[in-house]
Amino acid sequence: MTSRRGMALLIVVALLGVLAMAAGMTALATRVSAASAFASLERVELRTAIETAVARTAVKLADEEARWIADGRLYETEAGDVRLRIRAVAEPARFDLNSGNVETLAALLEALNVPPLAARRIAGAVSDWRDGDDVSGDNGAEAAAYRAANRPSPGNRPFIAVEEFRQVLGVDAAIYAAAEPYLTLHGTEAVAGRYAPPRLIRAAGLPAGDARRILAARSNNSDLPETTDSAQFDPAQPSAYAIFVEAEAGSGARLSREIIISLPGSEGLYDTLSRHSHVFGYADFLEPEPEP
Repeated sequence: MTSRRGMALLIVVALLGVLAMAAGMTALATRVSAASAFASLERVELRTAIETAVARTAVKLADEEARWIADGRLYETEAGDVRLRIRAVAEPARFDLNSGNVETLAALLEALNVPPLAARRIAGAVSDWRDGDDVSGDNGAEAAAYRAANRPSPGNRPFIAVEEFRQVLGVDAAIYAAAEPYLTLHGTEAVAGRYAPPRLIRAAGLPAGDARRILAARSNNSDLPETTDSAQFDPAQPSAYAIFVEAEAGSGARLSREIIISLPGSEGLYDTLSRHSHVFGYADFLEPEPEP
């Protein structure tokens, strides 16, 4: 009899343990579900804030009375509880893979610590990629060179995405990561140096004195100085802009986007040309480098 009672007690204890475990798992699942729902809601809030930032930036870029300067300088604002860091860059101030002067590209790559000979060869390969023939230009590369390197042939056509730069002969992952923020498909033959990212200012051929005055104006949030830059950009004319937005919620959750727009839009204030997700801090390439 005692043995039976002991067995029954063990069964009851085991059953209570199972019920307690089930209750704990249910509570945990509820907490996980609630946390997941909160995270999803927070992400929606961040995305909405970014869209608000882009619309606000488009309005400011089109404002003739108090126009934001599209040279990568920092503008900070808020949307609800979300803090926003916004930088706008006129696309003519980045290097255009399809029409840009390849000497400027070579100078940019050197500024990004690519050895001079490798920089010239990559620039030549870009020139050969975007032409329609199979004849190698100066320091260039056509199909035979790509085959020798066991790589797919060059496009022999305009670039259709900045990501194709990674396929150019001589470009490795490190070079692509360093150069990609400076590249566009919405620019012009010559880089508009007054609005360009810091490392592109000198690559575009502006004198050192002009470069210093331009960067000082950005740091002080003052008007851009006049320069000897031959490639002028008129913000009153239709153009494309890259808008870099970093959004941070009160909880610390963060989201970063690059959205390229054209102003004016075909049926509204602006048209969206492309969207890219980035790690937080991606837009740091727009920050002036500290003086040595």
